[in-house]
Amino acid sequence: MTGSNLKIELEKLIGKNKVSSDIGDRLCFSRDVTPICYKWIDLYKLPPYICDVVVSPENTEDVIKIVQFAKKNKIKIFIYGGGSGVVGGVIPTEGGITIDMSRMSKVVILDEESLTIEVESGIIGQNLEDFLNKKNYTLRHFPQSIRSASVGGFIATKSTGQFSTKYGGIENYVTGLEVVLPDGNVLITSDKPRSSTGPDINNFFIGSEGIFGIITRAILKIYKMPEKVIYHCFIYEDIFSALDSIREIMQTGLKPPVIRLYNREESRQKFAKLGFDYDGCLMILCFEGNSELVDAESEVAQKICTKMKAKNIGDELGKLWFDNRFDTRHILEKEEEFGGVSDAIELAASWSKIKKLYADVESYFRKKQITLASHFSHAYTTGISVYNIFFLNVKDEEEAIKRFYAVWNDVMEIALNNDATISHHHGIGIIKKDKLREELNEGINILENLKEKLDPDNIINPDKLITKMI
Repeated sequence: MTGSNLKIELEKLIGKNKVSSDIGDRLCFSRDVTPICYKWIDLYKLPPYICDVVVSPENTEDVIKIVQFAKKNKIKIFIYGGGSGVVGGVIPTEGGITIDMSRMSKVVILDEESLTIEVESGIIGQNLEDFLNKKNYTLRHFPQSIRSASVGGFIATKSTGQFSTKYGGIENYVTGLEVVLPDGNVLITSDKPRSSTGPDINNFFIGSEGIFGIITRAILKIYKMPEKVIYHCFIYEDIFSALDSIREIMQTGLKPPVIRLYNREESRQKFAKLGFDYDGCLMILCFEGNSELVDAESEVAQKICTKMKAKNIGDELGKLWFDNRFDTRHILEKEEEFGGVSDAIELAASWSKIKKLYADVESYFRKKQITLASHFSHAYTTGISVYNIFFLNVKDEEEAIKRFYAVWNDVMEIALNNDATISHHHGIGIIKKDKLREELNEGINILENLKEKLDPDNIINPDKLITKMI
């Protein structure tokens, strides 16, 4: 079916005001902020992948009609939330229909007794947080992309936020979902606190990257605004001693929402403009909640850090971090340079393996003479994630894309060799899918079989997460 005929048929189906084949709209909804997308601007008149039509449903009924139409005519569907992904999860690799979820952004029910909220999946994270704050509630899920990412995107990519060490990733928030399946049927799960009725059906869609269905609504846990918030900042001479401090804090049973440890390079790079003039690794701790509990946890954490010979430098840099925590200019500016490449590679490993993983990654970038800035965040009793931001310049945009994939391939190999995950919270998309089989082993067959059962014609978000073409 040609683009013009496709537009006409969809207009009949859901209304003219919900369908666009305008080239500006098609360009806008055919990319995210994956670094290679910036290179396409200089390389091509039009990007290598562009959808044929953009549809903007206003309700679940519209989504059902679109899915049933696409299935009947074997037309591919791609789902666009806020476009803030960094692994190409929304890129329409086979043309077709891109569904823009932005009109489905309503708050459905605020349950103040149960402390849950039901929302349509197109609502932007910051808009939801603003709504809750006015009523003295908070989601407490603060990914870097909160100002542009949608709740559906949070769930589909299994996102985590800057306060995750206390509150967990998005999987700890979801209590119910509404999903339009690839056959047009609707799955609804409710807000039960826990159930022993087989595997949790919600988990089939959390982190699924849209390949099993289109999330249209979600019920999420919320929290009352914290009574007290305090920060502590420490300087460590040795990053491994700082890691030992974090491990002891977590395994003691403390619940700081924020633990961030920056190596020397990123401590200077990120905080120099904010007044950082120390020679060492900066660690930021935050505690929040009930005032008495905050004071007690804070006291125990300070004793642990002091025992590890950390220098307490007060709370000012912690507060400044909070005020500037969504600033990613140092990454985006490099991507926009001709021949410039920058990206963040987020890995995670158990405590017994994290130090070697960190050392191997550092050694790789040092040998390649590529600038690397790293920090640790998202801590658990069993391990921690490490965020590796690299910067390089090459002669042209084609070479930049080649180097980008080469770096990613090499670092994923290092991660797999250290029994680490290749993605802690950014997802897989098209950038990492070729390595996913090595991490999941037999698990990848389960995902492929489920995809084949739910979506035998491979209609919904093809080419993402898994490599098998059905």
